[in-house]
This record gives sequence, C-alpha cells and structure tokens, in this order.
Amino acid sequence: MGLKEKIAEEYTAQNTDRKSDSPISKKREEAYQHFTKLGLPSNRHEEWRYTHIRNKLPESLSLLRYPIPSSPTFHSFDSLKAHRVVLVNGIFDAALSSINEQKGLTITSLKEAFETKQEIVEKHFGELVKLNEEHFAALNTAFATDGVFIHLEKNIEATLPILIVNLSDNKGESFSQSRNLIVLEQGSSAYVVEDFQNSATAAFVNHVSEIFLAPAASINLTQLQTETRHTTAVYTTEVELLRDSQFTCTCVSLEGKLIRNNVNARMRGENAEAHLFGLYYGTEDSLIDNHLLIDHIVPNCQSTQLYKGILDDESTGVFNGKVFVQPDAQKTNAFQSSKVLLLSDNAAINSKPQLEIFADDVKCSHGAAIGQLNKNELFYFLARGIEPAQARALLTYAFANDVLDKIKLEELRVYVEEKLKSRLNITF
Repeated sequence: MGLKEKIAEEYTAQNTDRKSDSPISKKREEAYQHFTKLGLPSNRHEEWRYTHIRNKLPESLSLLRYPIPSSPTFHSFDSLKAHRVVLVNGIFDAALSSINEQKGLTITSLKEAFETKQEIVEKHFGELVKLNEEHFAALNTAFATDGVFIHLEKNIEATLPILIVNLSDNKGESFSQSRNLIVLEQGSSAYVVEDFQNSATAAFVNHVSEIFLAPAASINLTQLQTETRHTTAVYTTEVELLRDSQFTCTCVSLEGKLIRNNVNARMRGENAEAHLFGLYYGTEDSLIDNHLLIDHIVPNCQSTQLYKGILDDESTGVFNGKVFVQPDAQKTNAFQSSKVLLLSDNAAINSKPQLEIFADDVKCSHGAAIGQLNKNELFYFLARGIEPAQARALLTYAFANDVLDKIKLEELRVYVEEKLKSRLNITF
C-alpha cells in the first residue's frame, strides 16, 4: 500500500464515528479533499523546488495517534516561571502540563475546546490556512484532533509566558500532527514559546499554528528547534493582524534532518506590525528551509524580516522571503535581509528574496548576502593568541548574536546561547 492510499484508509478510520454535519467535521472534510488533489509536494512545485521532502517520508508512515509513553523525557525549562503545556506525539498531556489560573485567559487542549469553546473554535479553526495551496497544512487540518487552544479576552495581558512543549516520542514511523489555535481579543497580549523536541531515533512532524490578533492585540512568539535531531518536520504559522496589532516571531533552528518553516502574516488592519527573525544552523547533510510571507493589504503598516544562517559540512539552506505590497497599502515600511555564513566548501544556500510592490508611496528594501568568515577579523583574533578553531567559533557566534538578542525571555536566551556555544565548541 502506498502512502497516499494509507492516508486515505486512516482518514476513513478516524472519521467513522464522527458527526459529519458539524462545522469542524466539514472543515476537516474540505481540507482532506484539497489534500487529495494536492498530494505531497515534489521539486516540480515551485515552492518546494529545493526541498525534496517526499523522498524523506517512508511508505509505511502512519498518521494515526500513537499512545503517550508512560514517562517521556524532555527539557522542561524548570527555572522559567510559565504556564507549561505539553503535547506528546501531538496529544495534550494534562499530567505533564501545569497551567495557572488567570481571569480572562483560557489555556486548554484543542480537543476539549472543540466541545466547550465551540463558537470561538468554529469561527477561527482552519480559516487562515490556504487549504487549496498548502499541502501539509491541508493534511494537518484533515487529521486535527488535538493540540493547544489559547484565548485571551479583551484587554487581558497574560501575566506569565505560555510554554508549549511539542515532544515527539514515537515508537515507529508515525507523523505527529499537532495544532495550535491562538485567539487574542482587542488589546490583549501574550508571550508564547513553541518548543519542539524529539526523543526518538526518527521523528516526522507536521505542525500548524493559527494566530488571530484583534485590534491592538500583540503576541511575541519564540519557536525553538534545538532538541530536534533526526527530525523531519514542517512547521506552519499563520497569522492575521488587525488594526494596531503586533506580531513578533523569533525562530531558532539548531538541529534537524529536514526542517521546513512556513510563516505567513497577513496585515488586514492599519498600523499593524509584523517582525520576523530567524537563526538556523545546518551541519552534516541537514536541510533547513525558511519560507516567509508578509502580505501588506492595507496602508500604514510596518514589517521586518531578518534571517541569519550558518551552514557547515554538506548542509543546505533555503531562504524564500516574500513581501507583497498590495495596491491599497500606501505608506508601507518593509525591510528584509537574509545573511548566510558558509563554513564549508560543500555547504550550499538557495536564497530567493522577493519584493512585489503595487503601491507607489512606500519605503521597502530587501537584500541577501552570502559569504565566509572575514579573514581580517580572523587575523585579529589569531594575532592575540586565540587558537584558530576558537577564533572561527567566536566570529560565528558573533554573527548570530543580534538574532539571539531578539529572544526577550532571559532564561530562553541563555539556554539558546549555551546550546549554540556547545555546537560551536566554544570553551570559554
């Protein structure tokens, strides 16, 4: 049985006992029909030209839920004061989670929200993903049964960060599918961390987050892919910004066999701001693909894309950053920059910055730079008695530092800094 046939069989098995007339079931069915038409992407699809993910997925892959291990191991950031939400193989684990009560803040499993928060969930679930274009988002929507639901009422600030640990601990070749639905009402704000970890010898992950920002709402999102060795994953983040809202996302990818990060932000209200920052580090034969889209639909909005890559050994990076400025989006201010450091003659980067402007009163810039360590800077360190390997490591760390500074939680920033220093073998 091929993978396509297996997906069809499992979809039928999963939906046998469900109510087919519910809005969520209809959305799942719509997503599944789109997926059957799209199939899995290949390098013949323009958006997947440099990322051959189909070759990484075994024919025996299963999308059905695996039972949660009795005692999974993961890094829980014990020193961080936060709401902790733990997903194991895409399933909300209440026993491992620790959520403090706060008036106006709801954090629960998406499975429970399907039943208890129907009005909000049915209004938002699956509304941001383009099911007719996004292969893996359609697949995720078709099989979505659990995940995390976060809702902040009007003018409520989450007093603690919200840490979501997505742990893959599969016994076999399963495709963990997790789903986050985050809805911030007018004037509310939150700091959310999505931490992806893998404790298995091989992991296949398909994750989708939908984030809705009402007028004057703001969210700071940090995505960590630092404990994801042996992982093949597609992470998709879809964001809608209304008037005066702010979205800041910092993504750090330090490990992974094949990582695809999709971040799509659509600015539908004036004076909205979207700022995307990323750091990725590839070694061995890994591939890290960052696909970004900021769509300026209305006037007077600002956006930033700043991504830095470090590629060593035979690793490959992909940067496809898009900025669309629609005809009505006058007074747009958009900045985009991609910089990549190649540490090996066998490393490669495919960079495609895109800027499409259909308005005439804007300030927009974009650029891409690819290079090696500066020989003059390297000589400066060597002349002061620093060993060549340490000099190269320190210069590489300095290259990444301005993205690390975007992580506002000190505990997280220190953790990532130490992880990067360890990867670079910095000994002091």
